[in-house]
Amino acid sequence: MFKKPFQSKPQSALRESACRQLAHEAQSTFHEFTAQPGKLQTQKFVSHIGDKGDIISSSTDPLWIRTTLPNTSNMVLVPTVYTQWQHPRMLPILWTWPVVIEKLVGGADLMTAGLVVPPGGLPVVTKGSLVAVCAHGEMAARAVGVMDVDTREIREVVGAKGKAVRVVHTYKDWLWEAGSKDEPPVIPVDSVEEARVADVEKSADGEGTTDAVDTKDAVDTTDGVDTAMENLSVQDAAAESETAATTHVTPAEMDALLMTSLKQVMATVLDEKHTGEQLPIAASTLFSTYMLPNAPRNAELDVKKSSYKKLAKFLKAMEKHGLLGLKDIRGEMHIKSLNWTHADLRTYTPYSVKHVVKAEQAPVVEKTQKGNMIELEELLRVPPALRPLFDDVNGNPESGYMTRQQARYVLEAYIKRHNLVDTRNPRNIRVDHLVCDGLLTKDETAKLTFYPRDKLQQRLQERMILCTRLTVPGNPPVVRQGRPPTIDIVCEKKMGNKVVTRVMGLEVYGVDPASLAKELRVACASSTSVDPVPGKKTVSVLVQGHQVKIMTRLLNDRGVPTDLLKVTDKSGKAKK
Repeated sequence: MFKKPFQSKPQSALRESACRQLAHEAQSTFHEFTAQPGKLQTQKFVSHIGDKGDIISSSTDPLWIRTTLPNTSNMVLVPTVYTQWQHPRMLPILWTWPVVIEKLVGGADLMTAGLVVPPGGLPVVTKGSLVAVCAHGEMAARAVGVMDVDTREIREVVGAKGKAVRVVHTYKDWLWEAGSKDEPPVIPVDSVEEARVADVEKSADGEGTTDAVDTKDAVDTTDGVDTAMENLSVQDAAAESETAATTHVTPAEMDALLMTSLKQVMATVLDEKHTGEQLPIAASTLFSTYMLPNAPRNAELDVKKSSYKKLAKFLKAMEKHGLLGLKDIRGEMHIKSLNWTHADLRTYTPYSVKHVVKAEQAPVVEKTQKGNMIELEELLRVPPALRPLFDDVNGNPESGYMTRQQARYVLEAYIKRHNLVDTRNPRNIRVDHLVCDGLLTKDETAKLTFYPRDKLQQRLQERMILCTRLTVPGNPPVVRQGRPPTIDIVCEKKMGNKVVTRVMGLEVYGVDPASLAKELRVACASSTSVDPVPGKKTVSVLVQGHQVKIMTRLLNDRGVPTDLLKVTDKSGKAKK
């Protein structure tokens, strides 16, 4: 409904009685919706396909849509994704794969074959009911739609035909653009939903199902971590393959991996002999520079897959457990002390790690070379109006492109061949029909007989078609018309004090967005995402926090010159 721009009338304030009536309607219609009425605005809209209705908004975001939906005849109150993010259980949730989410954002409906069905089956949702569509394992809606079929009629999804959900509104559509443009929040999956996620993942591997993990109180999970450590057999794992996969670990197992990595760092790298001058250490540095390289079995640590969900929450749990002390320095969490006398460390036996980073040698962010620099060369192409002049002196190169100096030589050769130099003033050139047709305007042709040589050369440079030869290491050179496209790095403030950094335009220069997102997640110790850009056949990489400096360095390491980076800072914060 909102995949293309829509027309709307000016907003008008909603009366207090209407706000109370709306809140009562929402509480009686949607599950677990308890929001109180507030100050709202309403406006009429007409979509690009003629659908009409009302948009009800707060001061920052559109919250509700009141319109007629497919398979319904009456006006229906529909929550936007902004509302669902605040009340994730208000609508039944259907899961789909991330690649399908990209199609939904592009304007497609959700097909039955795109559903993720857990062993327990889909939730019971009747035809015509509203549902939230989330990426597999998440609770934040990426789309809101209306069921096109009763879920009880869906027996199999593999090879199934037909639509399951007719999408009304999606994240990154034009209605989302009318709000604060926040990214989907990381909403902890409750125990019921988490069990369903685990069931789907285990079923995909043929491993059966697993018990749900309670993440209600992640701070008090250190006892459970010790128990899970026995199941991981960390000491024996050091002799196993270094590439053991950790894709489908449970939250308890990831908790154990995080705690083991921290103990390994305290016992071998940041030990009591070498760490006196290193403290305090930034939390992001501890994670990216020390914990990641010292993970058990070279496993990939991912805080989002643990019950803590955030690095800060994990470190606070370790502080409560007595392993370390924390301190806030200018708004950033630092480790101020490490407790090497803790009982866990006295009984801990370190395992061997292939590449151990010593405290006195560890850089804040390790720099790696990704290859040679991308090469850019400015070229010119002859426009149709100047081809007769260039052909007269055989000045058209076989490739069709030339440098600015070569273009100057061609014009000088033409002047010399036709003896166009003014005998009284060598700085002036007598203009003939080819010079007039290619370089002068109609008024100049009618009035002028001579024209200054330097201005004629300048006019030639202006009339030539500017091109750029782009050479990406490992790929053949490509010539594009115009100046080279820039990679846009935008740092902007989201809801509240939340700041994110987004980069777009990577594909032109051969930078893999998924690989960059993974490295940013490690270097910044922050969550990242790769999302399609609405209306364009490209994607953007988003990372939490003001990460312009690290983003620039990583792109430079991949061969992208700084001149190609266009940085826009909308956050109002100082660079890190």
